[in-house]
This record gives sequence, structure tokens and C-alpha cells, in this order.
Amino acid sequence: IISASYCTDIPVFYRDWLIARLDAGFYCTVNPYDYQIHTIRLDLEAVSGFVFWTKNLGPFYPKLKMVRDRGFPFIVQFTINAYPRELETAVIHAERAISHMRDLASEFGSRVGVWRYDPVVATSMTPPDWHVDNFAQLADRLVGTTDEAVISFAHIYRKTRINMDAASRLHGFGWDDPPDDEKREL
Repeated sequence: IISASYCTDIPVFYRDWLIARLDAGFYCTVNPYDYQIHTIRLDLEAVSGFVFWTKNLGPFYPKLKMVRDRGFPFIVQFTINAYPRELETAVIHAERAISHMRDLASEFGSRVGVWRYDPVVATSMTPPDWHVDNFAQLADRLVGTTDEAVISFAHIYRKTRINMDAASRLHGFGWDDPPDDEKREL
């Protein structure tokens, strides 16, 4: 199973590269630990399917048909949070994302899209009650588009902390990393 890609939004930023690699039948990757180059086959004998991760399905949508026409099964892990712009300045608006999920379900079926409400970020703009209401409103608008939702909390790494601190100063909000019991309760 090819995961494309949890760390980089390949469907948005590298979709043409991905289709070129499918046409070529392989891609190369460098192991970050020993720097060995590995060639990964991309044919129906070697690949059971793809998992595409994205926050904006629109640019990749036409390419999904190409993936399907080549005979590859796939799912789309599609993040839709509807956060305030101060938290996600470059992410498409929720209405557009919901429309993309509807198109995905209409063309490929409701089992292809996996809705990700991820990561849950605790800020003064997005307290627990806000998340409960926001999730419920999004879920109502996504009825029929998916049969699965994934929810997870932000992992606060050093870089995450630096970025959240900078955003909170710039936009005037507070944030924290709630204790595990509060996360479980939410």
C-alpha cells in the first residue's frame, strides 16, 4: 500500500509528478538513515492500493480518475476542520472541501473518502465546546459522503510549539496542550 503522503500533500503539490511516476511504473526514494536509494515498483502486481492524504482535493480530483483507470484501488484521507483563518491561513474553506467530498462520493462511492477532523487544536478561539459544535455541524453536512471519521489531537513538537506561539502572538489568541484526560473527555 502506497501512502501518498502523510507528511507532504502530494495530491496538491506533486500530483503531476505522481502521475508521471505511475506512467513510468516506479519511483525512487532515499532512506533518510542510511541514504540508500530504493526503487519502488508502481504496477498492479506490486501495489495493492493507494492512500492519498490531502486538505484540498480539488486539484487532484481529475488525477483520481486516471488512478482508477489504471486499475488501482485507493482511499482519500481528507482533512476538513473548518478552523478560523488565524489557525489555517492557507487551507480551502470548509464549504469547498465539503463540496469536494460530495463529488468524491458521487464519483467513487462513499467508502473512498475518510474524513479527518485532525488535528484537534485547543485555543481560546477553539475551546472544547467549539469543537463539539463544529464537528457536529461538519458531520451533518458530510452525511452520505463517508462512513468513517478520524479524530486526533495535535502532537506538540518543538516546531509546533514555536509556530503556535508565533501565530498566537500575531493573532491574539491563547493556546495549550490539554492533559490526556481532557482530550479523552472531548
